[in-house]
Amino acid sequence: MELAWTCFMVALGWCFGGMVGGATGIGAIMVAMPLMTAVITPGEAVLVSCLTGLYGTIHLSVSYRRACSWKDIRDLVVGSIPGCVLGALTLKVASMQALQLMVCMMLACFIVMQLFRRFATYRLPDSMAVGLFAGLVCGFVSGSVAMVGAPLGIYVLMKHWSPDRARGNMSVFYVFTTVASVLSQAFAGLYTMSLLPLALAGVAGCFVGQVVGVRLGRRIDQHLFQRIVLGFLALAAVILFARAMGW
Repeated sequence: MELAWTCFMVALGWCFGGMVGGATGIGAIMVAMPLMTAVITPGEAVLVSCLTGLYGTIHLSVSYRRACSWKDIRDLVVGSIPGCVLGALTLKVASMQALQLMVCMMLACFIVMQLFRRFATYRLPDSMAVGLFAGLVCGFVSGSVAMVGAPLGIYVLMKHWSPDRARGNMSVFYVFTTVASVLSQAFAGLYTMSLLPLALAGVAGCFVGQVVGVRLGRRIDQHLFQRIVLGFLALAAVILFARAMGW
């Protein structure tokens, strides 16, 4: 009975998360995490999210593949591979609380900067070095706290991509980071068979949510899209801080 309740909560969290992720390309794990951590530990929630996200990212990449530009994400992908390995190794030895607070501070700084018009309108240059560094950060966050949408959302907002271009690029990029994270975590010996039913429950919930979310996402304009992404970055900061404080 306890396992059934746990699976239900994981599926419910990912149903809501999948709906948001399908519509915006970001926020799925942020929405799913509070319900998951109500029934499983934060460390287990990270691993279940990576396994569930493996399905979710493939689904979204198929749905938005035509809007993706390989030129936009090439450097991100290359930089994310060592980042995922580093994140998985860090997850094995470092405090989850410290990792959560680190990402929380990064998000808080970005959100405060958005209050200043000069920074909010700044556009990142098309530079290989910028792309590689952003990919490294995204990979590290993906492999350690499974919230790759946090740094990627910052990158997308600073590139000022249109909603379709952003969702296409993010969804395909997620495939690479999620595969790299899962493989890195598996080689680090972090997975156990007890996580399998939870991951399957997450996949079922994610499927239902993303089917609805993808249909809703095609109706979102650029201004609304940017506000939604910024809102979820703020939500992610709050969630990470609450989890780090044990609330």
